[in-house]
Amino acid sequence: MTIIITTLLLVCAIVLLFRFYAKYKLNYWKRRGVESLPTDSIFGNFKDAVLFRTAPGWHLGILHKAAATNLRLLGFYIFHKPCILIKDPKLIRQIMVADFENFSDRHFGGSKQTDSIGMVNLFGLKNPAWKYVRTKITPTLTKGKLKLMLPLMKEVGENMVDYIDSETADVKGIKKIDAQELNYKYTTDLISIIGLGTKLDSFKNPNNDLTKVVHQFFHSLKRMIALVTVFFMPELIELFGSIMLFDSSFIKKVFFKALQDREKSGIEKGDFLDSLIKLKNEPQNPDYKFEGNNLFYQSGTFFSGFESSSTATSFTIMELAKHSEFQQKAREDVNAAIEKHGLTYEAFNDMKYLEQCIAEGIRLHPPVATIDRYTRQDYQIPGTDVVLEKGTAVYISLYGLHQDPQYFKDPSAYNPERYNEGVNISEAYIPFGVGPRMCVGMKIGQLHAKVVIAMILRKYEMGQLPIDKISLDNRSTFTAAANGINLQFKEVQSYISA
Repeated sequence: MTIIITTLLLVCAIVLLFRFYAKYKLNYWKRRGVESLPTDSIFGNFKDAVLFRTAPGWHLGILHKAAATNLRLLGFYIFHKPCILIKDPKLIRQIMVADFENFSDRHFGGSKQTDSIGMVNLFGLKNPAWKYVRTKITPTLTKGKLKLMLPLMKEVGENMVDYIDSETADVKGIKKIDAQELNYKYTTDLISIIGLGTKLDSFKNPNNDLTKVVHQFFHSLKRMIALVTVFFMPELIELFGSIMLFDSSFIKKVFFKALQDREKSGIEKGDFLDSLIKLKNEPQNPDYKFEGNNLFYQSGTFFSGFESSSTATSFTIMELAKHSEFQQKAREDVNAAIEKHGLTYEAFNDMKYLEQCIAEGIRLHPPVATIDRYTRQDYQIPGTDVVLEKGTAVYISLYGLHQDPQYFKDPSAYNPERYNEGVNISEAYIPFGVGPRMCVGMKIGQLHAKVVIAMILRKYEMGQLPIDKISLDNRSTFTAAANGINLQFKEVQSYISA
């Protein structure tokens, strides 16, 4: 009996101590005069995201929308870790541009640069390594380089159209196709040929070993858990290491085999592999050496970048399927550009209305919905007495900003005409980030999306399925549809092959 009573008293003491501890930790922002939302004593403000009841990126948007309209910043907690959500576009630009030196590093991945295909490259590197790598990678994504990549994009696009052609139609000529899976296949082949120097045809050969591994990269639960961790709880990565991350060992073998073959052959194709070989043979900087695994990690830039543009493409196609009038305008824009220039870089560059359609798709469905930073030194919020302590995680929600009625009229409506020439675009529109660390792959991502959508629009009309409901995948930090994006495809009667 004495043991039972002692045990109960001990448990009660632990519970009370935890309650006092949690209350103190979860009053961090109140003590500093920063508004915050009601919290859970264990999960803080992130319970639904941690338990995958809502998509983590979308959940951050919920916090943005739950805060008072006039708030510039909101304090919130991931478990008991105090984080700050910046809501005001002007303050965002102050932090991301004017005060960039104090916010040049991402919270993503933690302070230690753990080996990973998605972290030890431009996406996750810390300064000064990030700044050096940026100067070296930027020249690999110039207009001239994009022109060299375009034939590869079109080649994969032709395989995609052949795949759509081969699908069985019903008596009305309608084919049911998952636009998200279609884009994953396209993106798998594009990543392989551009980032790994290896040709695939995932449309005809879905059981190829590399195709299956990249498919896991897009779909596996382990990677989705890893993404939530590196974005919002990177301390766990520092604690448990690469065991929590996606296993990229097979992809690494493919990459180094292709690199070795290219070096032995001496053949130059002007592609990304050639650029890496050139960087490898240049004098090395101690901040970041282009050798060994660091060469492989650069291919991760294409994995992350093309995954984002694949999402932008899928959700733009979904919106065009919902809005036939915008779809038809986009088709006319595509056909006019191709008639004028042929299926060339100049044609894709001239597809301005299609570009607006993609821009609006990204506004409503930002592929990477969260921008993150952390303070390298204590930072006083301009015009306030609030000081962000060194190491504070700073977040911006694109779902929150892009659907905020303060900045966008009728924010939940899809309307590409928001970007018509002469129309003022709100500074809250930052799908590629803002400041020195904004997305280096913006142009290649736009070209990727244009090629896919243009090649589909030329030959097929898209429509919604009557009973299919599209919802976000609650496991995914990046924007993704839980059960795909199933649409109707029907061949355009006036289609003429180029």
